[in-house]
Amino acid sequence: MTEYAFSLEWERLGNEGSDAGLVTERARVFGGWLVRVGTSPSAMALTFVVDGEGRWDGEDFGVEDYEDEEGEEGDDEEEEEDEDAEEEEA
Repeated sequence: MTEYAFSLEWERLGNEGSDAGLVTERARVFGGWLVRVGTSPSAMALTFVVDGEGRWDGEDFGVEDYEDEEGEEGDDEEEEEDEDAEEEEA
């Protein structure tokens, strides 16, 4: 057994169009990702990105995809309910 309860596995991400010294890394954690950005290990900003399904591919977070999937399912259910209501009235 190790002395750590959990070890983060950091993945380095590309930084197109930014300072060559800027480093961006992510680590998968429960409920999303830890993302750190900085120019040196002693000076990095850290944030948590919610992604319970672990779908972030490292390039595009895909927020629109999440909304579309939920909206599509809800639209289908609403249409079915409308059809059922019309049948009951007839």
